[in-house]
Amino acid sequence: MNFIGHAYIARNQPQLIAGNFAGDSYKGNLDKFTYLPDHIQQGIHLHRFIDNFTDTSARIKSVGKIFQNEGVTKVAFIASDILLDHYIIKNWSDYSNETYADFIQIIYKETDKNLIYLEEEFCFLYRKLKQYKWLYQYDTEEGIEMILWQFSRRLGFKNDLLKCMEIYKREKDTIDQHFKIFMDEILMNSKRYIDDLI
Repeated sequence: MNFIGHAYIARNQPQLIAGNFAGDSYKGNLDKFTYLPDHIQQGIHLHRFIDNFTDTSARIKSVGKIFQNEGVTKVAFIASDILLDHYIIKNWSDYSNETYADFIQIIYKETDKNLIYLEEEFCFLYRKLKQYKWLYQYDTEEGIEMILWQFSRRLGFKNDLLKCMEIYKREKDTIDQHFKIFMDEILMNSKRYIDDLI
């Protein structure tokens, strides 16, 4: 999952959003971060749970295989993470009673008030994310193409991220069905994890 999915899973415990949202910037053993407030540590734990669940999901592996069968190698699962966010937003009314715009404001609010605790690497990315309104671009295919292009530039090696959008358009029905089942699975399991975590 990418930014939206991570934040969405923490929606019922908004104090976890900042640590979860910034989770990728905390590297190594979590024992190194015990100086952080409990809610940030818990958010990082949740982030890692989500990443592990996603990486081991048969449904996500099937999506990655679709891209790999089309010759996409290193970035198949980066593409699936980004496209999963697109799937969530285009089906937003199935997952939330509040508007997507209101949810973005919750993400901003929770992250802004915790910036003092977050890694500078993430804070730099977050400033760009807000400045260019990246979270508002995930709902359309044109917006996702822009996101894929931005990610492809950040990777530092030649990649086929933009090709993944063409594949997604052709295989949308199959990929979206995998995403639908995956969402049911991760929402059920992450709820259990969060209940135990807090």
